[in-house]
Amino acid sequence: MFYCIKWLSLAPLVFTTMLYAQPLQRTFDSWQITCNNLNSCEARSLADNNGLAMTIARHAGQDDSPLLRIDYGNRYTGELPGGALQDNLLLDGQRLRLDLKHWQTTPHHLITDHRISINEFLAQIMNADALQLLYSADTAIPLKGLKAALLLMDDVQGRVNGDSAWVRRGERPAWDVPAAPAIPQVYQPERPPLPLTPDETRGLLDFGSLHINSESCSLDMQRREVSVSPLTDDKALLLVGCEMGAYNIIDLALEISRQPPYIPHYITLTLPFVPPGRSDRQLEPINAEYDAVSGELLTFSKTRGLGDCGVATRWQFNGREFMLAEYAQESTCDAWNSSDRWPTLWVSRVENQPGGSVEIEP
Repeated sequence: MFYCIKWLSLAPLVFTTMLYAQPLQRTFDSWQITCNNLNSCEARSLADNNGLAMTIARHAGQDDSPLLRIDYGNRYTGELPGGALQDNLLLDGQRLRLDLKHWQTTPHHLITDHRISINEFLAQIMNADALQLLYSADTAIPLKGLKAALLLMDDVQGRVNGDSAWVRRGERPAWDVPAAPAIPQVYQPERPPLPLTPDETRGLLDFGSLHINSESCSLDMQRREVSVSPLTDDKALLLVGCEMGAYNIIDLALEISRQPPYIPHYITLTLPFVPPGRSDRQLEPINAEYDAVSGELLTFSKTRGLGDCGVATRWQFNGREFMLAEYAQESTCDAWNSSDRWPTLWVSRVENQPGGSVEIEP
């Protein structure tokens, strides 16, 4: 029958797309939203260097673990002067009234994970223009874009027209929402590789410094930073710094035999999704570091020297190839998130072989 044939022809595509959610990071006016491969989402106001910001986060599924926080000051600004937030917030010029029974309060930070309190607060501010500080009129959280960001969050998590939606609420019961996609699993080798001998180390470092041609590595031989680590008992990982920018070093990653004659193979890091602002899934190893014991390869690319925006990734070597374990990206350079707080677009669970697991939290 026609319908059966049509379904079978689409089945490979449907199966592929259901393996994980498509990560995203988008900006709506003064708000940025990020959703990862588990459909866990985080929306935050853009701080615009004024030190005041709001963050709203929610997991997919019925057990959604919502969180809302308002912060005045961060690691970049340090402690800022002024009275407690709970007494000094204005909503469109009028004093904001908060029921703080289910909030954690410190002078410059307000946090709640209480579902009803979050719903009440969002209903109060959703159609307003701005939250601002009573004692600093220029320090504000613009609310334009908040509704669009939360509507996208509801849509990604399948909540639109349901009772659990934050924007477009309907009659569908709160429990009637899709479950979060399954977390991907990546595997560590059964044991660390044998350490490199001094002779192996010297030979590989010489090869990386002197025998990688200029077509592959534009940096002068004397300026190259070369590191070598055991990858398996008969192969090594060679990282050669080949291009240098203001904040980053682009490395060449090679899998190479530990003994001469050295036979190098270029390592390609392929992402399982297309990142925001990109058209391909290939990732250059920038400022790369490798831990031979855990088999983890880290990359860290700064957009500017402050380090408040960029891309950080974690790859797991499974004995054959590198698989993406974690991907974090902060597209907005507004001196708010340090690299340890960049929103995650991809998370996984790293499994030890043969048993045990370590989960990378979303």
